[in-house]
Amino acid sequence: MIHSKYKWKTEDVDAVKVTNLAQELNVSLPLAKMLLKRKITTEGQYDKFMNPSKYTGYDPFLFAEMEKAVERIKSAISAGEKIMIYGDYDADGVTSIAVLYKTLESLGALVQFYIPNRFTEGYGPNQTAFQMIKNQGFDLIITVDNGIAALEVMEFAQEIGMDVIITDHHEMRETLPEAVAVIHPKHPDSNYPFEDLAGVGVSYKLSHALLGEEPAHLLDLVAVGTVADLVSLTDENRLFVQKGLQILRENPNTGLRVLASKAKVKLEEANEETIGFAIAPRLNAIGRLGAADPAAELLLAFEEEEAEYLAEEIDEANVNRRKLVSDITAEATALLEAKSEIPSVILVAERNWNPGVLGIVASRLVEKYHRPVICLAIDDEKRIAKGSGRSVPHFHLYQELDKNREFLEAFGGHPMAAGMTVSLEHLDALEMALIREGDQLDVSGIKRELYVEDTLELADVSLEFIQMIERMAPFGTGNVKPIFQFNDLYLKDTKRIGADKTHLKTVLTNQSVSLDGIGFNLGDLTDNLTQNALVSLVGELNVNEWNNIRKPQLRLVDLEVDQFQLFDVRNRTEWQRLLSESERERVFICFNKETVQNLPKVTENVVYTPDDRESARELVFVDLPKDVNHVEAFVKKFQPERIYVHFGASEDAAFQALPDRKAFKDLYALIKKYQPFSLEKYGPALNRKFGWSKGQIDFMSNVFFELDFVKIESGVILLNDHSGKRNLEEAEIYQSKKQELATREKLLYASFNELFSWMKRIMEA
Repeated sequence: MIHSKYKWKTEDVDAVKVTNLAQELNVSLPLAKMLLKRKITTEGQYDKFMNPSKYTGYDPFLFAEMEKAVERIKSAISAGEKIMIYGDYDADGVTSIAVLYKTLESLGALVQFYIPNRFTEGYGPNQTAFQMIKNQGFDLIITVDNGIAALEVMEFAQEIGMDVIITDHHEMRETLPEAVAVIHPKHPDSNYPFEDLAGVGVSYKLSHALLGEEPAHLLDLVAVGTVADLVSLTDENRLFVQKGLQILRENPNTGLRVLASKAKVKLEEANEETIGFAIAPRLNAIGRLGAADPAAELLLAFEEEEAEYLAEEIDEANVNRRKLVSDITAEATALLEAKSEIPSVILVAERNWNPGVLGIVASRLVEKYHRPVICLAIDDEKRIAKGSGRSVPHFHLYQELDKNREFLEAFGGHPMAAGMTVSLEHLDALEMALIREGDQLDVSGIKRELYVEDTLELADVSLEFIQMIERMAPFGTGNVKPIFQFNDLYLKDTKRIGADKTHLKTVLTNQSVSLDGIGFNLGDLTDNLTQNALVSLVGELNVNEWNNIRKPQLRLVDLEVDQFQLFDVRNRTEWQRLLSESERERVFICFNKETVQNLPKVTENVVYTPDDRESARELVFVDLPKDVNHVEAFVKKFQPERIYVHFGASEDAAFQALPDRKAFKDLYALIKKYQPFSLEKYGPALNRKFGWSKGQIDFMSNVFFELDFVKIESGVILLNDHSGKRNLEEAEIYQSKKQELATREKLLYASFNELFSWMKRIMEA
């Protein structure tokens, strides 16, 4: 059995509506179904969705206070005033800076940019920075991707005589900040028809208003910031990203082109995933580790040599970021695995962790443990712990932190993510309070939902079907890339691939149709899938092109096996691999207590009888029982999800079959002829002549002894004169060995399919 990482959720739609929409738009039923789920129900909406490049963006002067902003900026340019663009350290922030900087520069402005340091200043405007900017002779600050919530700082700006124009897209407070102008798509006085612009989208609209026409050549920057910030890829954002991707493919920004080269991606084939998985993480990485200025400087670079230098620095930061995330994740996992029980809400804190990457680490731990996670970096000098949290459905992280604000120095965030600073003296109290709430809400193990577009059969998949899906790109929030579900399939030729063997390659089949599958970072599943597992899975369809051959392929996202699985670890390699794994739910069953000596790492999880434990998800049969009924008792009681069979037998006790009657007759005759018969003296000769092992000779001798045919003293055998005729089966030792060998035959030499069928019958009985 394999549990899915996510809770798969499919939206039902009215079949009649699907049919009517397919007829109205003259499209296929599968496409009509996908369009209906995206609220596309008219020809006009369909045309704009499929052909956004035919349309233009909205009038920027529909923003409230746009006229004020334009007037003040143009006045500053005319008067030769110095303008500071005050940005943010993420990809949306640095692209916002680059778009407005290039626009102002083209208008002849005296312009510079400033990005607060994540570690020393935090997010958004601060008084110290504003005072410094004022002292340097700047007369106007324009914020991009920040500022809407900085009420106190804007009051300070007025006090020092600094004019500020705010452009932002984050959630507004009830009171707007005092500024020359506030450009925000959700401004209460705004008539702007689209509220979901990214920060770079708002920066672009201001640039449009300043220039009197769209600076379309900057749309590659807008596309990068929009995709990176995970805003809705609908309406105007869809238009920006589609047009921006075209520029990214044909005539990209110098810095983006050089950075893509470092990432080894081909911009001529760029799509939204190129941005999301190659460009944006690198632009974000530099600000996670230190000052984010190099990212903005890269996007503003004209000279190839400068861009190369900056891109190298940024790419190196990304490598360091990935290593930091990997190392800290491993350390945090080790801390958790050392606990006797994983709590309902996880809080891990350590010294020397980089707080800039802890949000990523928390996300990875949520994926692994399916519960809320907070990761904090301890600063002993300041006596604080600072970091990030990520949550699961039903645990509103911001609200839970708000309930415990007395333990927090600062915090902010959303239902699923938050940042916080905690004094060390309150760290334990905060952890206990969150765990109590987590226990009450029973959040442990709650899976994140994964939206599944539809359930398909393998026969439904074709190149034409995938090409139809590709026309719906770019995908993102509000227009998620379709994930499809396939049920009751077998996987064959499953193997690990990649330089570090972290990926999975397989073939999905229902015996009549097959589909290639690949699972990035799912290589661990290879060891958890048995050859006959009936699998349900979800994934994205794409086209794999190799040697000019185009074939459909599924990129696996998640899978589950809804029945017990049997793993054959009877060979030495697989057995040693199993012993090297760490799995707290795995129980080792030993029928012979001396076997435990070979299991030094797992002795705390060893049982000898079904009564030794109440429950177990995974059973490992270490050695051979005397009777197969002993195995049946364990399987029947625990109904495990996974069964591992090793059935190891000690070599000295082993012989493959019972000696036949002729062997007993021959040995009896030899004893009679040469008595007193020394086992030590004649044993080697018996082995050479008859091929009997020492174990077989001892066994036959003991059968004779039990039947009172002989007496044995100090390894010497003599016949009893008074013994009569008796059947070999009358000896308990004979019956016991016969049963033992039958058990060996049943368990140790049975095929995998024979064992699986037998255990399946036990489970279903």
